[in-house]
Amino acid sequence: MTKLLECTRVLTCLFLLLTSVVCLADDTSLWKIQKTLAGKKYVDLTHEFAPGIPRWPGFPDETRKTIYWYDKRPDTMSTGFFSELFTHVGQWGTHVDPPAHFVKGLRTVDQIDPKEMILPLVVIDVHGEAAANPDYTLRLERVKKWEKDHGQIPVGAFVAMRTGWRIIQDGVSPH
Repeated sequence: MTKLLECTRVLTCLFLLLTSVVCLADDTSLWKIQKTLAGKKYVDLTHEFAPGIPRWPGFPDETRKTIYWYDKRPDTMSTGFFSELFTHVGQWGTHVDPPAHFVKGLRTVDQIDPKEMILPLVVIDVHGEAAANPDYTLRLERVKKWEKDHGQIPVGAFVAMRTGWRIIQDGVSPH
């Protein structure tokens, strides 16, 4: 539920931002940025939520229940539209671990300004290493190799590790 609220908060902020841009006829700079961004290639690093996705073994699996359905059904609350109830822990699927995840008293996700989450992205591709060793751990030597091959990681960048587990999870060959 917390993740849903976090996503709703971010989407609401983006909606309000775009709405305010529409209202400011003189300021078209964000529209230019939007057009530039819309023309770029994006790589979706997320996983779909679904029962059985890889997770830390200390967490229970996700559960889902349809609570509203288009037509009358005895197992739903009412009719007219489709809605599901999802139950899972906060650290589920692709997510952000805020500082409070490991250190009591530090910031939680709702205390992080969405602007702080717009960062340069660096992806270190270790899918070969992860395929050979399911317990692969990214080490400083591997990060230094990435920098040797691609240049220094910018200060403040978000560094992600591509393991290829999505391919393994879905049973699709990476080749």
